[in-house]
Amino acid sequence: MSKYGEKFEKALEQVLKIKFRVRLIAIIICLAILALDLILTFSLMFIENDEGSAIINDLIGGTEALSVALSYVLGTLMLIGIFFPIGIILYCSLNKIRAKSIFNKVMNRTCSIAYYLDEKEASKSLKKEFKIRLKDKDRDWIIKTTDAYYDKCEELKKKYEMSPNESENERSGKGGFDGWLLQEIGWFLLGFLVTIITIGICFPVAYCWMLRWNYKHTLYDGKRLTFDGNASQLIGKWICWLLLCIPTIGIFALFIPKKLMNWKVSHLHLAGEQPYLGGIFKANPIVYVLVMLGCSLLNLLTLTLLKPIFVTWKNRYIQNRLVIDGRRMEFDGNGIQLLGKYILWSLLKIITIGIYGFFVHIRMKKWISKHTHMKPGYSQIKVI
Repeated sequence: MSKYGEKFEKALEQVLKIKFRVRLIAIIICLAILALDLILTFSLMFIENDEGSAIINDLIGGTEALSVALSYVLGTLMLIGIFFPIGIILYCSLNKIRAKSIFNKVMNRTCSIAYYLDEKEASKSLKKEFKIRLKDKDRDWIIKTTDAYYDKCEELKKKYEMSPNESENERSGKGGFDGWLLQEIGWFLLGFLVTIITIGICFPVAYCWMLRWNYKHTLYDGKRLTFDGNASQLIGKWICWLLLCIPTIGIFALFIPKKLMNWKVSHLHLAGEQPYLGGIFKANPIVYVLVMLGCSLLNLLTLTLLKPIFVTWKNRYIQNRLVIDGRRMEFDGNGIQLLGKYILWSLLKIITIGIYGFFVHIRMKKWISKHTHMKPGYSQIKVI
């Protein structure tokens, strides 16, 4: 069995099983049935004979009751003819998409391990090889390769855990944030301008700029974070997510924040840690949105007087579900602690006629980073 479990094996079987031509023939047959049903129904109900009455009346002897009954029957058949083939097509397509999604997650995870263990070019060539093997339906090679990289990752993880230089139980350094306010304002304005000019299409570019700057100046337990994602990796996903909001009447928008967070964490790394173990954000997409909206709404309702409490709630939910380079994060900040600092910052805002307010955001980041820690132990992320 594959190291990624039975779920991956079933998905792989499904991806390899159905050919494009078979799916195309199935769709054509369904559409042909639908077309014949529509032609028959409309012919009987709307085409008139020489006397100006519907052909359907000739077939049933002109009885009005039977005419109405048959009309309902034909109408029902028409609806069945429309929705049944569509249902079959959607069911098959969604199953196929789900299976392909599982396969892509494992493939991307394997290529990610290759990227951090070998070289960038090795990862690219491996991805190309996956596509070739998938086309050739080489199931054994796919499972063997994914298992090999999984085992290699586990082996390196065990060696790292046994290293005497790594003390998991001690937090050797302090967290913090050493970015400058003017830098953040500059990057924010530049990103905002790019996003507005491109009507949101180039939001990934601005997003990556801000993330790269932000994490470059962030430390957890004395270890500096780095962000290696780039806009070219995200922009395709971003456009796809926006397009999916159209047929789902905006419902898919609820899942975008979680997907964006997952992508961000997968490209986030800690200095001296093991990037090949991967990163993930373990949260329910709906709950994540509700937490973010709920904290923001409560903050507004309390006129920001209890902002530290809601900031703490939000960050505890987020940070406790982060896994970066195989290390689970933990947030130990307390709302009461932050409330005292917030009162002091508010007083300084009054004294400086609001000028100090610009620095509160940076102070908040420092406090959050200081109270975010790495839990002992390592684990390879589970992509499925």
